[in-house]
Amino acid sequence: MFEMLINPREAEKRPMNLFFVGLLYASLSLLLVDWIFLRDAVLSKYAPLLVVTFTTMFSIPFMYYIIRFEEIKEILNGRRRTLFKEHARAIIPLLYLFLGFIVAFSFWYIVLPQNFVSLNFNAQIEEYCAINAPSQIEKCLSNYGIESSITGKVAASGMNGVLSIFLNNIYVFIFVLVFSLAFGAGAIFILVWNAGVIATAIGLLIRNYSGSLSALIAYIIHGIPEIASYFIVALAGGILSISLIRQDFRKERAIEMLFDFINLVIVAMLILLLAAFLEAFISPFFF
Repeated sequence: MFEMLINPREAEKRPMNLFFVGLLYASLSLLLVDWIFLRDAVLSKYAPLLVVTFTTMFSIPFMYYIIRFEEIKEILNGRRRTLFKEHARAIIPLLYLFLGFIVAFSFWYIVLPQNFVSLNFNAQIEEYCAINAPSQIEKCLSNYGIESSITGKVAASGMNGVLSIFLNNIYVFIFVLVFSLAFGAGAIFILVWNAGVIATAIGLLIRNYSGSLSALIAYIIHGIPEIASYFIVALAGGILSISLIRQDFRKERAIEMLFDFINLVIVAMLILLLAAFLEAFISPFFF
């Protein structure tokens, strides 16, 4: 039912509509988790992941249809279109959807009582501390009233830092690629998770005044290309996956579609490498 709110063709024409869809999906997911699972002593511990899971479940039908729409264009148009210009029209609606997630999670982080915030966003706060205070994670978490067994680590710098960050991000990159190949639209999970982390940074800044605007800026500087990389590889893997499932991988288009897939993956990796450079050399100036 929810996938009928907007179809892929309309999404490309009016991508702004996906912003409001993202608001609905994220808000509905959080409210459902709070209403159903927070009453359970065990499941309440996993509320942050349940929120991400529900948001992912709501989003998968739309992700499938927009990827399917792109796969049809691959088959029908072949080399008669510009690869990146054409697929950018699909990535833009996804970015609006992602922005809707961020705004919704940020809003609920700010307005919910503190005990609900701790239950719904404790995992995202841990990730925030791991990113912005890698050598003082325990202290960072204690500032927000969260206990964790995570220990601090020394942050690498220079080219060693670039390599370390890139290798860490490449694991997520592979996760997104494998999930998009295996499930078509499965990579939306990691995108929703990142939206929650960014929203947590915004919520900490606005609500508690304990977050830092400079830390948020630092995260955005390397976070935007990093998320864009995940979007591109998710779209590439999804197109290839759905074409195989629907047996649309015809001989006359097979080489072209595979070539496009490889190109998109390479571009996504280059953008991810750029994000690692920004995180190692530019973002530290804002801490």
